[in-house]
Amino acid sequence: MTTRRLCAAVALVVVMTTVTVSTARASEAARAARADDPTCNGAVALCSRTLGEVAFATTHNSMASSADGFRPPNQRRTIRAQLDHGIRAFQIDAYFGTPRHGRVYTDLSGPLGQAAELPAHLVTTATLLHRQLGAPPAGTPYDVYLCHVFCELGAVRMVDEMRVVRRFLATHPREVLVMVIEDYVPPDRLLTVLRDAGLERELLSTDPSAPLPTLGQMIDAGTRLDVSLENGAAPPTLLNAFSGLVQETPFTFRRPNNLDATSSCDTNRGTLDAPVFQFNHWVTPAEPVTARQVNSSILRERLARCTTARGRGPTLVAIDFAEQGDLLGVVAKLNR
Repeated sequence: MTTRRLCAAVALVVVMTTVTVSTARASEAARAARADDPTCNGAVALCSRTLGEVAFATTHNSMASSADGFRPPNQRRTIRAQLDHGIRAFQIDAYFGTPRHGRVYTDLSGPLGQAAELPAHLVTTATLLHRQLGAPPAGTPYDVYLCHVFCELGAVRMVDEMRVVRRFLATHPREVLVMVIEDYVPPDRLLTVLRDAGLERELLSTDPSAPLPTLGQMIDAGTRLDVSLENGAAPPTLLNAFSGLVQETPFTFRRPNNLDATSSCDTNRGTLDAPVFQFNHWVTPAEPVTARQVNSSILRERLARCTTARGRGPTLVAIDFAEQGDLLGVVAKLNR
């Protein structure tokens, strides 16, 4: 063997040894991290519970924050601040839009969300803004934005928000997150956004015919993000929420006392055997003062009634203005 070949062989052995040692050290570090922090979403007991058996503090229209300039807002804090606050599940809406004259122009060529959830004067305002902005030139690319019906009233790029989620997961290795997306864009575009944000490997693959994994299993597998879609589907990582995965309560309540009605616990979308129970608890239109009124004792009392009526506890406890009331305390008690 020539000296040059010998040196090359030695160098290869050194590199392979270094990689092996590095991999072993990484595995040891991961095991040490689990030993140092054996919790799942903040509690050891949650590690052995399936995804559907854990209660998650959830925000309704998570993207629609006053901090990001949405009109009307459903939350005060950005998604980043919600994560810091303790929110672990998100209801978000995805639309096509494109920047135009300082706003985002909504692509209205496809289905439109629930305009009835917006005050009439804001629907009028959004419609006028849409007309004033005017359609972009032919061939203008559209991006995926998180908006509530009209991007003209508030919008954030989905990929930017998903990068926030990726950074959170990277710095919180023992946390599991859930998203339910009201989708008005094709599933493949959502997958592209999640891939571009670096979240593709974090997505949970779900088989509707099999039991959901425990939080501990999700953490060990490195698939700590469960995402489902209200309209489309791209299995196994983006299931249609209401085709066997999620069941829910009604979500249209015009007054606080509507939440006291027995019918507020009825099955809305989904079937009663779905493993994830989405508990919708807000009053439309969203107002901080109303959220403060319904997010504590009324929330606890309705949860108790609906748990009895449905024969199980909730998974996604979803509210407006999550800083109002006692959502985190209520969820912590549910998880005991």
